[in-house]
Amino acid sequence: MRLDKKKRKPRRKSHFAKLGFTNRLALYILMFLAAGLAGGFYLGILSIEAEYMGALACWTVVFTPIGTAVGIAIGKVVDKSKAENVAGNGDGIKFATAQAHGFVDDDEPPVADDSPAI
Repeated sequence: MRLDKKKRKPRRKSHFAKLGFTNRLALYILMFLAAGLAGGFYLGILSIEAEYMGALACWTVVFTPIGTAVGIAIGKVVDKSKAENVAGNGDGIKFATAQAHGFVDDDEPPVADDSPAI
């Protein structure tokens, strides 16, 4: 039995839902690199046991540019996040918020004036 298209619920991607696209992409790239490195270690163990190093060199050649690309991409994501979290005058968002509130934390309980000195 087919459901009417109007009755179907939209499918949402719930993994890393709070992260933006570039941050999610950076995490996926890091997971891919981690899987490649783990595969390289496993291939290294098998190569040592079989006394054959040809496949290990090929694996290294494939994952070296990927590791370089990851370093560049993650650096750009960090730079983007820094730029997004700075106000126009160069101050950070938290500093600008504290400055707007007069550097008073509203969540702290008031300090009693009659407390003994330390």
